Amino acid sequence: MKTFAQNLTSLMPTGITLAPELIEAFDWLEDQGWHRVRDGGQPEDHWLSIYPEDQRNQAGASYVVFGGTTLPFTSHCSAPNPDVDNRIAEIATTAGDGGRAAIWLDEHGKQQFIQLGHDNASIITDDPLVFLQYLAMGYPEPGALEGTDITPLQSALEYHGFGSASDFAPNLSPILPIAFQGFLQNRFNLDIPATARDLGIKDFVEYNDEGTTDPFALWLTSVTPEPTEAELAYEMELMRTIDSLNLQDSDSSETILEKIGTLFNPKD
Repeated sequence: MKTFAQNLTSLMPTGITLAPELIEAFDWLEDQGWHRVRDGGQPEDHWLSIYPEDQRNQAGASYVVFGGTTLPFTSHCSAPNPDVDNRIAEIATTAGDGGRAAIWLDEHGKQQFIQLGHDNASIITDDPLVFLQYLAMGYPEPGALEGTDITPLQSALEYHGFGSASDFAPNLSPILPIAFQGFLQNRFNLDIPATARDLGIKDFVEYNDEGTTDPFALWLTSVTPEPTEAELAYEMELMRTIDSLNLQDSDSSETILEKIGTLFNPKD
């Protein structure tokens, strides 16, 4: 076990471990020189890319960065719950809005890989190799994926609002993590399928979906406390603020940024 895996392991609650396949993949990525450490040098400052340096910050690269955190899962709640925190270990950031992948100890003590997206949360798989395949497929933001029956290219087209691959400017063309895919094929004989659904991964469940049967989503609902009056008031104020911006689907990115900027304009 090399440096990154050691540091990630040190951040995980007792009882949650890294599968040997994950350790081997992390060690291989580190051997490629794709391990970095932010200022501070603490375990949570270690991160691991699935791309070489000249590709990882390109717009067409998949948003997958392995790394852990010292923040307990319920640290944002009005009443933090150590019993909940001890069953979840975040191991990757998988979307620009903070979507993450984590390991969850289910009701039977089995480790499940879960998606904690901005709008959804549910099980990805219990198989570490399927988990690695999923993150190696090249979806623009795996943590923002909802339906799993589309290809990474289709997801990229939807992400940018394009109709065909010919619409991509050179700097926006999807960049697949080819070397990482090659490692999975050579070491574990794993091919990369067309869609996440082909791996057996179901559509991801929106928060508070009353019809879900997903074990993690059901558990998360059961352990989430009711919001306080102050939290509800904050949410209502936030919704009013967003409504006041009058954001439209047709707005360009520049227009959206200009509208958001008005929130910071000095008031007479």
